[in-house]
Amino acid sequence: MIQSLRNAGSPTRRFSLSVYISFLLIAIALLTLIAAISSIEVFLRPALINQISSDMEKDAQTHVQLIDTYFSERLNDVKILSASQPLKSLLSGNRVDTGAVSDLLFSAFHRDVADYISISVLNTQAQVVLTYPAAPQSHGSYLIQPEALTQLQTSSGVVASDGFYDPLANNPSIDLYARVFNDNFQPLGTIRASISLHRLWEPINSETQANGPGSYAFVLDQHGVRIAYTNPDHSGFTRPQYLFKAIAPLSTSFQVQIQNENLYGNSANPVTSIDDTTLASLQNPSQQTAIFQFNPAGQEQAFVAARYSSAVFPWTYFVLKPLNAVTGLADQQLQTVILIVSIVILFAVIIGGLAGRRIALPIMRSVLSLRNSSEILKGLAEQEETVATEQTWMVEASQIAMKSVKYYTFVVRKASRRLAFLCKDLKEDPRHFDQNRLTQVLNEMAQMVEYIELAMKHQEQVNEKLASSIRMTTQTATQLTRDAKSTDETAAQLEQIVQQLTRVVGTSTLP
Repeated sequence: MIQSLRNAGSPTRRFSLSVYISFLLIAIALLTLIAAISSIEVFLRPALINQISSDMEKDAQTHVQLIDTYFSERLNDVKILSASQPLKSLLSGNRVDTGAVSDLLFSAFHRDVADYISISVLNTQAQVVLTYPAAPQSHGSYLIQPEALTQLQTSSGVVASDGFYDPLANNPSIDLYARVFNDNFQPLGTIRASISLHRLWEPINSETQANGPGSYAFVLDQHGVRIAYTNPDHSGFTRPQYLFKAIAPLSTSFQVQIQNENLYGNSANPVTSIDDTTLASLQNPSQQTAIFQFNPAGQEQAFVAARYSSAVFPWTYFVLKPLNAVTGLADQQLQTVILIVSIVILFAVIIGGLAGRRIALPIMRSVLSLRNSSEILKGLAEQEETVATEQTWMVEASQIAMKSVKYYTFVVRKASRRLAFLCKDLKEDPRHFDQNRLTQVLNEMAQMVEYIELAMKHQEQVNEKLASSIRMTTQTATQLTRDAKSTDETAAQLEQIVQQLTRVVGTSTLP
């Protein structure tokens, strides 16, 4: 048992209590980090994307509504002019009303002097009858766009042309047309108002300031041509490379129309396409989602896009913002959480080490005391085992001696009985001996018998004492053996306690 205690394996725990406390604190910090990251990824990031996307959609909607309001007023100006009586009288051939019509054109022009380019009155042969403040600019060879003229044949409202561009003045524009009818609904001529599109370009160019760096906007017309595009150069001397570029290849017939009517400033900068297949596919009626994500042409990162369609013209307003800017707050919070948790982990290691050592030292003192007690008990058990062995040897020797004593006692007793028999025989038949010799022998034999009898008595007394000693030695040996076993078991229990305490606190703090 003692040897087995000595050879007992050391505890399998290889880390100290301070290390385990540090691990526990680190695990708690990591669980907190995982929970924070999960909440950011699952809840915060989508919420931010939805919130910012909703803000972008509202921004696009606000701008489009302002643009629609502005152009609705211009449409109303042209509509009112086309219904004015002096204008009808002038187109009917009454030149007396020229001054009144000039006043009407002047008033209409000065309702928006910044964006009106010219307002002209044309007869049924598309010839200029009256204009203010300058002659209307022809588009190709046309004062009225042929496609618009076709629409005017079947419409009594105001018709808008496609987009034009004057590269020298850096001035985009469209024409608004409205037919003038007499009281019998017979056509007398046409009102043409040329309007600059700077009111369209202004919100487009302000999107970078409104939605942050990297953000931009553009407007697509019904042909898929970018008629407005955010210009990073606010001086006006350059224009964006995507301006007046189609998002998909244009049809051959429309390319001919562009050349004939000099649409989009084609004579100075030929209109081509810078394809954006993703955006083109999203223009399908089945893909008319207000908010979406895609990689625009010429960009190397994903953007969140919001679009809103005009209710006045067939234009679509797009606002785009880099996805990493949309999720920047979530990424920033994620970095902050990681930094905080890293600091917490560092403190967890330090605090865990200090706290664990503070807790472990008293336990280790107890462990050392128990270990010393265990060693003492082991020593006592060894000593008791040695004494018990020696006592066992004494008992065995005493038993052997006891057997010898008994044997000799038996022999002496037998001899004494023989002598007694001879003495009796001599006394009964003395003829074999002479008188003196016989008497002498008999006396000596009698003394021997008395001596033997006396020795036997002493031997019997010794035998009794030896038997008592053996009994006491046997009892002592039994008790010592029992005590040694108890001590051994106690030492084994103490060793188990030491091992359990050592498993709790670990072994690295043991001296």
